[in-house]
Amino acid sequence: MIHEKEYTFPFDTCEVPDENGIAQPYSMIVTFVSCLIILYFLLKTKKIYNFFLIFVILCFQLVHSFSHFVHIEGTIQLKIIHTIVYFIELAIFLVFYSYTKKFPSSLFVIYLLLLICFDIYAFMNLSVFYYIFTQTAIFISLFFYYYKLFPKNVQKSTNIILFVTFFILCLILNEKINCKKMLGFFPFPYHILIEISGTFLFYIICSNLYKL
Repeated sequence: MIHEKEYTFPFDTCEVPDENGIAQPYSMIVTFVSCLIILYFLLKTKKIYNFFLIFVILCFQLVHSFSHFVHIEGTIQLKIIHTIVYFIELAIFLVFYSYTKKFPSSLFVIYLLLLICFDIYAFMNLSVFYYIFTQTAIFISLFFYYYKLFPKNVQKSTNIILFVTFFILCLILNEKINCKKMLGFFPFPYHILIEISGTFLFYIICSNLYKL
């Protein structure tokens, strides 16, 4: 089980929840705007694998947005989010494979399977740092593996995607470590910095991959 004292989404995100209304309205608004952006690209897709990718990203953000709207006791929201991330990574692989017609090498497949196994173990037994690291590693590895086969515009966008992903990872870890200190210094909904960065990340991904 996930340790109770560890960072648990959405309860430990750095926006003080409102117990009488929308739990975290600022984060909910940003993620809802993100949903509208993703929906726009979903409606522009013409291939089934592109549709699948944008659709699962939209599902992720809808659940994400709802989680900031209502906090459900326990870890059900975290588990759903974590599971959908697997579908996003699968969808990214399908887009890359469908575009390039290149199936990964046996060594790369084994590497991914080991990452997935460790990710599951980390999610069930370790702190948030470990399973955020493994999920990020899977995501980044797919882009690195297919990078040379992308068109030039997608290669340039991939550099931005990787940078923003690393930036978001730093924001999440900072939130986990310093949230109470930051709220004590100034009561600002700091979690929206992650959500704004995430919205930009999804925009870059969707705008480049929806027609790949």
